[in-house]
Amino acid sequence: LYAANGGNHQVVRLTVFTNRKLLDEISALVRGEFLKMTPREGLYQNIAIRNAHNRPNDYDFSFHAPVLIMATAPLGWPNGMADSASALQNMQVAASAIGLGACWVNQPHWLTENPVLRSFLRPYGIRDDEEIYGSIVLGHPDGAMPTPAPRKEGRVTIIS
Repeated sequence: LYAANGGNHQVVRLTVFTNRKLLDEISALVRGEFLKMTPREGLYQNIAIRNAHNRPNDYDFSFHAPVLIMATAPLGWPNGMADSASALQNMQVAASAIGLGACWVNQPHWLTENPVLRSFLRPYGIRDDEEIYGSIVLGHPDGAMPTPAPRKEGRVTIIS
């Protein structure tokens, strides 16, 4: 809630799911919606579509994590993505600092306009006048934390 946000408007809302039955229902719903889709050339969501098709009975976008947090903001809010990303990133950094695993998951954002997902989430406070800008999952990692991939060169330009 203390993450930087444009103009200090504080419009991002966080919805936290911890009920295992509900988390499994969300995962099954998301899997089902991606199963209805066909991969298309250049579509970033192809990874979720292919995962759903390759593992139709056990693909879980949340990695079976015990916590799913969705960040929403008003539809069309000019800073919705940036403000949501700032809040979620702060949580990811804090989780890592205390030894938890945290992973950004795009699937709810990719389905933000999906009527099946929207209908399911409405009773849990996700409003029709909001967009799901981002989500993270939190939990205890199954194994050692992975070593970060090497950073690509040439991504910083310093002008003085």
